[in-house]
Amino acid sequence: MQVSTQTEWAVYHQIRRHVLFDLRGLTGYDDQHPDDRKPKHLPLIFVKGEEALGAVRLDLHENGSGVVRTVAIVADRQRQGIGRSMMAAVESLAMARGAVRLEAHVAPDAVNFYFKIGWEMVDAHQPNPVMARTLR
Repeated sequence: MQVSTQTEWAVYHQIRRHVLFDLRGLTGYDDQHPDDRKPKHLPLIFVKGEEALGAVRLDLHENGSGVVRTVAIVADRQRQGIGRSMMAAVESLAMARGAVRLEAHVAPDAVNFYFKIGWEMVDAHQPNPVMARTLR
């Protein structure tokens, strides 16, 4: 679901901050970053029943491309197929919005996950390798 209410924003930021910053020993998470609220940037939470399981942002561009950003699955729900389901939903949403190709700057520990779901390496020489998927 696309984030719209204050409660959804709080959940979105809590998941991203905890998984992508706190658990990695990083600081500096900005829950007021202006990119989250730009037009064509879709902050999303992945919900099953009443439980928020993941968060991601899909940035769409006019040229039919998009960027998947800040993918995070709740720590105690990882390795249960939720990431695969969430990415399939993101890809479907991107196609419905006219995207034909997605890219992501992937955390090194997530590269194998992206390979498993059909993404290809574009640039392995970045601190966060760039991977892409053509949508069909």
